[in-house]
Amino acid sequence: MKRLPNITISYYIIRVFVLAGAIISIFPFIWMFIGTTQNPNDVVRGVLIPGKEFALNWKKINATYSVLQFFMNSLIIASLTVIFGLAVNSLAAFGFEKYKSKNRELIFNIFLISMIVPQMAIVIPLFRQMAFLGLLNTHTAIVLPSIASVFIIFFFRQNFKMFPSEIMEAARVDGSTELGIFLTIVFPSMKATFASAGIYIFLSQWNSYLWPLMTILTDVKKTLPIAMSSVMRAYTIEYGGLMILVCISILPILVLFLTMQRQFVAGLLGSLK
Repeated sequence: MKRLPNITISYYIIRVFVLAGAIISIFPFIWMFIGTTQNPNDVVRGVLIPGKEFALNWKKINATYSVLQFFMNSLIIASLTVIFGLAVNSLAAFGFEKYKSKNRELIFNIFLISMIVPQMAIVIPLFRQMAFLGLLNTHTAIVLPSIASVFIIFFFRQNFKMFPSEIMEAARVDGSTELGIFLTIVFPSMKATFASAGIYIFLSQWNSYLWPLMTILTDVKKTLPIAMSSVMRAYTIEYGGLMILVCISILPILVLFLTMQRQFVAGLLGSLK
């Protein structure tokens, strides 16, 4: 007969702590979804029984804010940032790693040092630059400064260290161009890395608040974080509508992470090898 493994008290203690941690992690989401169906008083009191006012909350929040318009603005801005960010940062990292030059490491170290500069220190110069270029109150003013990221360049370079240079040499012998090598050989081989970087860029831009608040002046171009902030600053806070906005704001992030979870984890692990 097969012997059963010895189960000690520590086994049950670990299971209890894991279960408690899971409940604590999931509870805010449960409370948030229930809050979309309640009136503001029930949300404030912490009632955990679903209500019947979801339609009313949706009607109230849409009467004041164009929720779908804000959602599409955030989605377009985040998607464009991901597309251009992956292209620019990956090519920069590939150049730093695979093409040797005299001052390559010096320039890269200067980039890394720039990461210690806080965002608040460059907000005013950046704002004046966008004003000079006539880009204020446009989505371009949000996307353009967010494309280049030193962290993403560093992340890509760490992964490109694992890519064999011999494959590139063989492709050059076969007549492939440098851009062709990157698009047809490097990119397909490192999709997990691009997925991880894309998710990180999307999350950063999707949750961005300060810079869009400064550059966007009209309601029709505002993003979801700005809308949520406006709801919270109102004289009478519609908590049910606020919960609807929060649920809508986490929906793309949830879908993106659940559908690309394996690639995201693989890309992170690859960068640490």
